[in-house]
Amino acid sequence: MENTFPFEVKFIGDAEQFYQLSADFEEPKLLLYKLLLDKYRSPNGLISLVDNAALVIEETVPDLLDHMDFNEESYLLDMHVDSAESLQTFVAKVYPIFQSLTLLEAYVKRIANG
Repeated sequence: MENTFPFEVKFIGDAEQFYQLSADFEEPKLLLYKLLLDKYRSPNGLISLVDNAALVIEETVPDLLDHMDFNEESYLLDMHVDSAESLQTFVAKVYPIFQSLTLLEAYVKRIANG
């Protein structure tokens, strides 16, 4: 599989959670992502990683949302896709946005500004 940074991809094999895509933005290798998220955090806490990921997906491939589950805890974003096809769609359409801090910042700003 091609470069999936900043996410790690794991094969799960469950019918509804075929692959897991996760990123812990507190890891040192993701420091620039954490700084970006902190820049737009609200006084009430962290920006929602799920809301941000869902917005990116909704605007690039909205049908993909029907094939995904989301969870977050602090700076950990945990997503699951239900098939290899859904994973390939995510990699082709959504990863480029997460790989570019400039592109991602546009989405983070929109979530932060409500």
